[in-house]
Amino acid sequence: MSLTVQLQTMLAMVAMGGWIGMAIDTYSRLIRGRSWNKWITVINDGLFWILQGLLVFYVLLQINEGEMRFYILVALLCGYSCYRALLFRIYLKMLEAVIQGVIRTYRFLKAALFMLVINPIKELLKFLYKLCMMIVSFSITVIFFLLKIIYTPFVWIGRLIWRLVPKEKLKKFYNKLGFYKKVKNYIKRWFTKKGS
Repeated sequence: MSLTVQLQTMLAMVAMGGWIGMAIDTYSRLIRGRSWNKWITVINDGLFWILQGLLVFYVLLQINEGEMRFYILVALLCGYSCYRALLFRIYLKMLEAVIQGVIRTYRFLKAALFMLVINPIKELLKFLYKLCMMIVSFSITVIFFLLKIIYTPFVWIGRLIWRLVPKEKLKKFYNKLGFYKKVKNYIKRWFTKKGS
């Protein structure tokens, strides 16, 4: 391995050490701080470190074809230490600002969605429902009014005929048919059976 490649490898590993420090802080802020089940935490931690190892190996593969030396580990530790000493607080403030910005943006978009889309649709549906109910009630009122107009003359004609027909003749007609007496006798017999 040439001196240039060694220098590139050292600088890349210092940068990767800083990256690992930032990744640990980001992971701790976003995922580790939550109340997960123990097994989920173990799985998350394992996946996190596998991903970081693969990233480091990929960078090594691009620079020096994946050769691993002791000074590479020292460079990783130096990069991590530099991050902790110099950039740790600045990065955490920046990360918190980004997270709060994302949360505020999400809340703003949610409120805008409710205000511009969902609430107008709700009001429109309420208006359509009230309009349909008004149309239905109006239609029922009109139908009943028309039916009343249609059957009222028949009622008047029936009352007029009833007044004009002599009641004595109707009784005689019923008596001739025998229907009136049969019904009367049937009711009397039914009541006498119930009484006994």
